[in-house]
Amino acid sequence: MPDKRPLDPLQPVLYIDHCRYRQIYRKQALHLHSSLAEALRAIQPRVKLQLRINDRGPPQDGSFEVSVAQQPTEDATARQSVWTGLRRMPSATKVPHVDDIFTPVCFALKLRDPNKESHRRMLTNLRHNDGSRARSGDFE
Repeated sequence: MPDKRPLDPLQPVLYIDHCRYRQIYRKQALHLHSSLAEALRAIQPRVKLQLRINDRGPPQDGSFEVSVAQQPTEDATARQSVWTGLRRMPSATKVPHVDDIFTPVCFALKLRDPNKESHRRMLTNLRHNDGSRARSGDFE
C-alpha cells in the first residue's frame, strides 16, 4: 500500500519501486533512503530527502527501481532514473549501495559539494560502516 502522507513541495523526493514479493526489498529501500539522506545532508544541510515507495501501483516482479525529483511529482517522466535493478542478477545486486547512486542523485538534484574532500571522506565512511553488509549477499 503506497504511503500518501503529504510531501513538502520544496524538498527533493526519492522514488523507489520494488518487488512486493521480496520482503527484504522494503527494508533495503528504507536503509538506502536513510543512508542517502544522511549523505546529502553532509554536503547540503538544508536538503531533506523525502521518500515514496511503490507510488505508481504494483511494480514488476523482481524489480528495484530508483529515481529522484527536485520536488514531488506525479509525472513519472519528470523523475530522473538513477538505478534500475530489473536486469541485474543475482538478486543481491539488484539493490544499490548509497555510493553507487550518490553522484547521479547529486547531479539530478543539482547539488554541489562545497568541500569535495568531505564528499570523498563521507563515502569512504559509508563504505566502511555498512558497505560490506549491503554487498555481502546477506539480503538474498
